Amino acid sequence: MLALILSADGSVSERALGLLDELGAFDLLGVSRKRFIELARDCSCRIDPGLCERSWLSDEDIGWIEALLDAVRQPDDRILVCRLAAAAMEDDGLVTHGARLVLDHALAHWRIDAGTLPPASRKARAG
Repeated sequence: MLALILSADGSVSERALGLLDELGAFDLLGVSRKRFIELARDCSCRIDPGLCERSWLSDEDIGWIEALLDAVRQPDDRILVCRLAAAAMEDDGLVTHGARLVLDHALAHWRIDAGTLPPASRKARAG
């Protein structure tokens, strides 16, 4: 799910990948960096290429995204995905339209209030 959010507009930036490395995200998610990049590429190929030009998700995108969302069953895992996505988007300095749409949809689907998410920052990891 994190790979989908961060690649919603075509690819995951090196800066975002670097932050995920620093946060230990790949270990937390149980996936290698290489596999995460492969998943992100697959996700970016499957998402509607017109996403960045619209202010909504297509029915096809919603069906596919919700299947992925439903596969993340544990509340703590859902919060982790959202925290990591928000941290990577913030650190990258470029919150893309597609990433924001997908993250907002995930938050709504999982009924998570973005304002209650604890930070997933380097400082939080170090502390």
